[in-house]
Amino acid sequence: MPTRTRRITKHLVATAAAAAPVIVLAPTAHAAPAPQAPLPRTPLGHGSALPATPALPATPVLPTVETSVTRVVSVAVANVRSGPSTAYSVVGTKTQGTTVQGTVTSNGWLKISDRQFMAPSVLTTPSTGTVTQYVTASVGNVRSGPGLEHRIVGTLTGGTQVRGTWVNGWLKMGDGRYMSGTILTSDAPGGGGETAESVTRWVTVNANVRSGPSTTYAIVGSRQAGAKVTGQLTSNGWLKIADRQFMSPGVLTSQDPGGTPAPAPAPETVTRWVDVAVANVRSGPSTSYAVSGTKTLGAQVSGTISTNGWLRISSSQWMSPTVLSDQAPALTPPSDPNPVVPPPPTEDTTALRQAILATAASYVGYPYVLYGTPPEAFDCSSYTWWVYKQNGITIPRTVRDQKAMVTRVTDPQPGDLIFYDNFYHVGIYAGDGKTYEALNPSAGVRFGDPVTTEIWYGRVPGM
Repeated sequence: MPTRTRRITKHLVATAAAAAPVIVLAPTAHAAPAPQAPLPRTPLGHGSALPATPALPATPVLPTVETSVTRVVSVAVANVRSGPSTAYSVVGTKTQGTTVQGTVTSNGWLKISDRQFMAPSVLTTPSTGTVTQYVTASVGNVRSGPGLEHRIVGTLTGGTQVRGTWVNGWLKMGDGRYMSGTILTSDAPGGGGETAESVTRWVTVNANVRSGPSTTYAIVGSRQAGAKVTGQLTSNGWLKIADRQFMSPGVLTSQDPGGTPAPAPAPETVTRWVDVAVANVRSGPSTSYAVSGTKTLGAQVSGTISTNGWLRISSSQWMSPTVLSDQAPALTPPSDPNPVVPPPPTEDTTALRQAILATAASYVGYPYVLYGTPPEAFDCSSYTWWVYKQNGITIPRTVRDQKAMVTRVTDPQPGDLIFYDNFYHVGIYAGDGKTYEALNPSAGVRFGDPVTTEIWYGRVPGM
């Protein structure tokens, strides 16, 4: 076919195809597809943002592994509570030197087991070396092993320095000798840590002299403004002017004010009457001094008033203002015709137990007052707490906590605690079946038989 003819033919075919009608085939009913949602269209022009990449799921945080730590009880008796604050109940106690392990909570308390927590203020990081301690009890037992079941091999008097390592609450001093942490302290007697250099100061106001280097110690005298004093400065700035005589830096100056202070006026003699059943006479003007005698209800005493209100009836005899009245009693009650006399300690009673019994006996006849403040009045547990405290042993204040810290014994010794099963009550076993106890408002502090046979005995650590 000539070339021109082929070109004309192709043109005609193309023209016919363009003009032909479009035939749309109708789909069958059973094959109708579901309508499709239109795809989103994102213009890709200048400035158009691409869709954000969806975020991947967060990587799960693995739980923190709690690290166990070891601590040592740093106070004589520390409470164990059911939760990590003092708002929780006390569920037990630990004695000084006891090693405990656990995990530290977010507020610093140590969780030693489920529902057992201890405050950070009563714990310290264990020392790997030798520690120095001082005996707080008037007489402390030395045992052959770290526990009350070991025999007593000696005694040490209050204030004695001892060195050793802690073994579960007991100080191992070597040569088979141990002492309970409940009768030891890291604070040296008198405290303060004096410097060797002697300094001179002048009193700026009429000021108290105390038995130790802080206001927590008893007042043992006074100095008038302008008085000159000499002594050694303690590490906390107090001036030690003599043994058991300290003055605060807040009442002293290093500048000589000049002149001589005016002499103090002669103290006025006053008369008082004892207004409790039995009142202690002490060797100095505070309860920190030893009991040197007693006076009974209605007894008349005369003397001069010290700066803290105590009555000085002689150079070595003082009485608290809380047991005296400036009014003569209307009637002095008759004395008991058949008083119960406490028995003397037996020969096998240790020196510490003898001291506890002597202290307990000195308060017989004192009044019972619920929640009373020793030593003027007692309830049952404040009486036992106070008697032990006077002999350098710290025990809890309540019956419940005293029960929790003792070890039950079936061979009670004089000085052990005695608990009543049917009453919320505690006393001090006196031996021979007798007890010292603050019983009730009508009986007061008494010596005699327990009022029930439903009793049991507990031994305080260190006894």
